[in-house]
Amino acid sequence: MALMVASTKTATTLRRGRVALKSLSELDGAAWRRVHAHFRDPEIAHLNGTPPSRMPLWLLRRVLKADSRRRDRETFGIFDVSGGAESYIGTIELYDIRHDAATLGIIIGERSHWSRGFGSEAVAALLEHAFTDLGLERVTLSTFGDNERAQAAFKKVGFYEKRRFLTPRGRVDVQMELTRWAWLEQTARETSEHLA
Repeated sequence: MALMVASTKTATTLRRGRVALKSLSELDGAAWRRVHAHFRDPEIAHLNGTPPSRMPLWLLRRVLKADSRRRDRETFGIFDVSGGAESYIGTIELYDIRHDAATLGIIIGERSHWSRGFGSEAVAALLEHAFTDLGLERVTLSTFGDNERAQAAFKKVGFYEKRRFLTPRGRVDVQMELTRWAWLEQTARETSEHLA
């Protein structure tokens, strides 16, 4: 499935399947309230290895918007567009963009959208942007060994595990990577399967 891109640093929309990725500058008040709820959620914070945010909404919005304007970041809200109306379901970003590589992070905060493929579709849209529009050669990420749902979503779009190690806090950190070459091979394979 092709990715449609409309792009400037302040207003970018990426679409793939049932998701649209929109710049944080395009989020409305309702979406920002969901962002705030996701960052405060103890389960989501645990999956991301952080404490729940205690920031008030106005400060979280200011911090995230400022971060999204940095040259080494591409940050998007994830929207479910499958029902005709758009509903905010999470956040995804490329960060530490340097030379030909970046790190990927994602939060699907709406539990109603967990284990339904929305994360994989959002990651696939961002990867196409990373490898095609930004010209990156490698995207890495880190997740935890107990977050099997995330690992499955990442593997579904082509990431492979590079290594595991025990963190000082006793959790298993799983580092994954996808190269442009491997992504191109997988994309070609998926296209030929779709045409067959």
